Amino acid sequence: MTFKTAVDNLVRTYEKYGFTKEVIEEQIKDGIMNQGFSVNVAYNGVRMVLAQITGKREYFSIEDMMEITGESREELIKRIEEMRADAQAAGKNPDDYAVLTTKSKVLYFPDGFTS
Repeated sequence: MTFKTAVDNLVRTYEKYGFTKEVIEEQIKDGIMNQGFSVNVAYNGVRMVLAQITGKREYFSIEDMMEITGESREELIKRIEEMRADAQAAGKNPDDYAVLTTKSKVLYFPDGFTS
């Protein structure tokens, strides 16, 4: 992801909540320049904070979370499963914390698609 794409994505989502392009650029630049984050990590960090501020629901892939936390896929999945179990034990809906999804299946037609 490029810096421009990250900014444009966040502006498109959060401008209606009063966050200007300049504020969003500043936050992403801070993560990159002062924290040493990649564009993706800075983008996801800003996305997470803006979602908390606005109450908007954001979804993060396992790959996003792996990059943010530095954990392996296995470690992260184990932690998510534990978090979901703890939420359920506390009488909360585990889907409010993490939702398991599967990617759409991709069909491959080596000879093209014919009807």
